[in-house]
Amino acid sequence: MMQFPVQGMNDETHGREAVPAIQTRELMAAPDFNTPLKPVADFVTRPDFPQCVLGEHLDLGGFTGVVVAVIKQSIKVRSADGATRSFKSYGLQRIYGAPVEVAPPLDCSPSSPEQAPAGQAEPAKAVPAREVIEEPNFEQSVRPIVRLLNRPDFPRSALGQQVDIGGYIGVVVEIADQSLKVRSREGTSRNYNLLRLRAIYGGRAGVKT
Repeated sequence: MMQFPVQGMNDETHGREAVPAIQTRELMAAPDFNTPLKPVADFVTRPDFPQCVLGEHLDLGGFTGVVVAVIKQSIKVRSADGATRSFKSYGLQRIYGAPVEVAPPLDCSPSSPEQAPAGQAEPAKAVPAREVIEEPNFEQSVRPIVRLLNRPDFPRSALGQQVDIGGYIGVVVEIADQSLKVRSREGTSRNYNLLRLRAIYGGRAGVKT
């Protein structure tokens, strides 16, 4: 007489908790450094980032290489000379994401409720002078931001310099509120937080300045 297996007897997952899929993807083929070099800024706003950069030849603020692995929310990038670096995806999105609008100037009116006597003008409060590059020089050579970060006079040394920050190229036209304002040749502007720039690029040793 034909016997039928008891339901669940051959089901190996029966009674066990589902094992979460490993969030790791690795490049199976050898890295191709002959493919066009693309700025990482082209990818950080995509909904499938960082998975979409696997196998891409990227420029990450002066460090170039092919993405050989995506591990959870980090990417592993291998350069043509064999060096490998890891980058956090959320850090790249914060630096190279949508341009940050420049904050409006602060209200410099007196905060004290006391009013000046009638007929007497209120004393003007001293406003720190802003040093702004009104006419950026886009004909100068482009310098990766990593070459300036380790200098003792940074960020002052970056003012007026034409820099490359993850593929976004422009002149540093102002330093304010712990950020760099960078204006491109096309007229667009982006703000980059100094702490985030140091966190991603500042610890690289051996970079010539």
